Amino acid sequence: MAKLIVNVGSTSVKTQLFDDDLHVKATLNADYGATNGLTIEGINVQGEAFFHHDENIHDAKNTLAFLFHYWRELLAKNELNLSAIGHRVVHGGAYFKAITPISPDVLAQIAQLDNYAPLHNPLNRLGIEMAGELFADAPQFAVFDTAFHRQIPDYAGRYAIPEKLSANVDFYRYGFHGISCQHSVNAAAKLLNKSPENLNLIILHLGGGASATAVKNGVSVDTSMGFSPTEGLIMASRCGDIDPMIAITLQHEGKTFDEINHLFNKQSGLQGVCGETDMRTILQRAEQGDGACELALKLFCYRIRKYIGAYFAVLNGNVDALIFTGGIGENAAPIRQQILNDLTGLGFSLNSDLNSPQFKSNIDISDPASRSGIFVIHAEEEREIAQQIQFFLN
Repeated sequence: MAKLIVNVGSTSVKTQLFDDDLHVKATLNADYGATNGLTIEGINVQGEAFFHHDENIHDAKNTLAFLFHYWRELLAKNELNLSAIGHRVVHGGAYFKAITPISPDVLAQIAQLDNYAPLHNPLNRLGIEMAGELFADAPQFAVFDTAFHRQIPDYAGRYAIPEKLSANVDFYRYGFHGISCQHSVNAAAKLLNKSPENLNLIILHLGGGASATAVKNGVSVDTSMGFSPTEGLIMASRCGDIDPMIAITLQHEGKTFDEINHLFNKQSGLQGVCGETDMRTILQRAEQGDGACELALKLFCYRIRKYIGAYFAVLNGNVDALIFTGGIGENAAPIRQQILNDLTGLGFSLNSDLNSPQFKSNIDISDPASRSGIFVIHAEEEREIAQQIQFFLN
């Protein structure tokens, strides 16, 4: 028996197959957003590398069709049966607070949330619908990226605007990266040999999208992303926190809704400051004296330090660990160093020797004198989804 996990994004699809002991049996990841066509890479059950490239531009539907037919052939060839299929769904609104078995009614409810995440939720539903057609006997489950944050108190989640401004959505700070945060909580519990319910954490998920989350007694009590993933930290191409009058002023000057939306989500953040989104390139150019890249790094790290300070206060200084996860959080040692500079007053002291290498496993990189742990934790959203399915079924 095996569990297939499906994570459909706006330009990519990640899929992983887990056995009942939550070991990864195979992976297959597709990048369909590139201009040079569709690229699919992975590892099969025998541990052999798989690579496929099609110069034709594919959309999500064609990509999913290829992936699901490949999985069906692989399962049959290796005499494996699916016990479940799990799907990451970006937005659960106020309705979905935990892992949810898929039914026609649930799928219809998810469809009503398209206005909350118009770029992602329709694609997540497409993955559910197509998997249901090809694997009709396997139960399907939705795990929502917003669910982990549904216990945030109203004084942290409510915007100071009148209620019911829209007939289509409820404006609230829903937060995202919740699946990654839940995985980080569980991983930190193992590193500290404590139960998740006894942990206070500040989680930094730093990648193309970036967020900070305050966790008290294992529960999210505040997070930097809000109604949309655009709020909060500076990201690859999203602006993060800005004065709302900037949008109003741009509209007054003649910018259209589409132009402003594109500006804040595709042309801002690191891209807007230095013209680059890849942190590796920005670090390299900054070392060579590129002023725009140096400024982008300072802005990026300064904003994160501000959130660390705010969440340190939210947790009343009781922080078991500061967690770095996500592509940048896990792999960019200079970024971790720059963020933690001048934070010794909060009790965070980094061991520079441990901060140098890349890690194969989760690790504490704090100095023995540090009052809190400083953890680097691999983001494993697909594993977290598989684990939640396992708990639900058992």
